[in-house]
Amino acid sequence: MVVTGASSGFGELAALRFARAGARVVIAARRLDRLEALAERIASAGGSALPVRCDVTELEDLTGLRDRVSEAFERCDVLVNNAGIRGGGPFETVDIGYLDRVIDVNLRAVVLGTKLFLPMMLERRRGHIVNIASLAGRFATPGAAVYGATKHGVVAFSEALYHELKPEGILVTSVNPGFSPTEGFPATGPSFIRLDPDDVAKLIVDVVRKGTAPEISIPRSLAALQAFRVLIPPLYRWGVGTMSRRHGSTGSTEG
Repeated sequence: MVVTGASSGFGELAALRFARAGARVVIAARRLDRLEALAERIASAGGSALPVRCDVTELEDLTGLRDRVSEAFERCDVLVNNAGIRGGGPFETVDIGYLDRVIDVNLRAVVLGTKLFLPMMLERRRGHIVNIASLAGRFATPGAAVYGATKHGVVAFSEALYHELKPEGILVTSVNPGFSPTEGFPATGPSFIRLDPDDVAKLIVDVVRKGTAPEISIPRSLAALQAFRVLIPPLYRWGVGTMSRRHGSTGSTEG
């Protein structure tokens, strides 16, 4: 199995949990030193991990990652597209170059990584693609508009692909976490909805173990607000505006 963005945050914690469960894990990220340290931790606990440096915004790197996995294991049963970066703040103040990177990392890399690894799954007519989105992919995100747009894209991509690939024996799931403090996503937002990052990692592993698809959100209390958004749009929009004014940018969710 492959986990991108594995040098910290949800990716690192999920890789540890997958390895403890007996999976042979390929861990990918830009910081090779962090990956090698993680691989040593996994090995010392009796697990197996292959560290591969990969910038998910580079097609050549993603292709190289796919080739390493094919050479080492001849298959990929699970792909966790976890790499993600924060939104950067209010739209009018964010540099265009950074906006490009948010789109490249959070959305384009998910699509390209899936495209590259899918043939291995189709060949065996089995597999599970887990895309780490965000509750920002289910609600408006004032102060992180492009981040929210990328996560909406990941949710929509995952659901559409789920319906395309389920007849082929392949599951696709978007995991949508709320606020969670990690290295790349310092915790902001209301404290009563902050998540322990390891709870999100546990959910990622459970999604694969139980075959959950096409979507799951955490915390479930906020996931229920999706119905509120559909059924009472004016009140939902008032609530989003109120939360935005009280707590500032919502661009700090992991994923």
